[in-house]
Amino acid sequence: MNLSYWEIKSWLSSVDFTIVGSGIVGLSSAIQLKIKYPKANILVLERGILPQGASTKNAGFACFGSLSEIIEDLKSHTEEEVLELVNKRIKGLKTLRETLGENTIDYKQFGGFELFQNDDSFYSDCLSKREYINELLTPIFKEDVFILKSNIYNFNGIKEQCVFNSFEGQLDTGKMMNSLMYLALNQGIKILNNVTVESFSEDYNSVKINTNQFSFSTTNLIIATNGFSSKILNEDVKPARAQVLITK
Repeated sequence: MNLSYWEIKSWLSSVDFTIVGSGIVGLSSAIQLKIKYPKANILVLERGILPQGASTKNAGFACFGSLSEIIEDLKSHTEEEVLELVNKRIKGLKTLRETLGENTIDYKQFGGFELFQNDDSFYSDCLSKREYINELLTPIFKEDVFILKSNIYNFNGIKEQCVFNSFEGQLDTGKMMNSLMYLALNQGIKILNNVTVESFSEDYNSVKINTNQFSFSTTNLIIATNGFSSKILNEDVKPARAQVLITK
């Protein structure tokens, strides 16, 4: 792409922060940076016409970790680390709700169920550790987080007792991303779509970024592409994936 002097000057010159990915993490990072550094020139690059990841494709879960997930986290983290991780997730959701407004993102705290298949051997382990996990989370929630409820939706092949978490909620991811983009643009943050970052190289005080459209330099580079990060970084990044069932 051949860019004019004015295009380069307006969009790609003196960039303080470049963020790859315009999902919830990318835009939230840009907004927080703008609050901390009001005069900073911030540019967000997005490879699709819309955010091409979990931000707009998930089912709108406003959650901080299921019972089984927290038990898995404890296999590689200490109790203090897991408690801190859950607390950070709770604070992140609170910040999102306060920043955008619960009505704007259609937030509802209806709670959430964790279902286990009849042949899931991990089910008994989760039940045996439920009280322990509830006790671990007491400093944050002041009451039991995970309780047992019957399979009221009559899912086939599912254990009769499900794990219910009343602190979980839901939100409209489309409305959330629209609100984040609106807020970012109003703060003077630039967003360029259909730009794929192909590589980058670090100099002493800048980062050279090569895209499918153009090349430029930035002072700081933030990669916020979750599962797609391995295409840019020399890292083996494999995000966890789950199944989403949408019922009428």
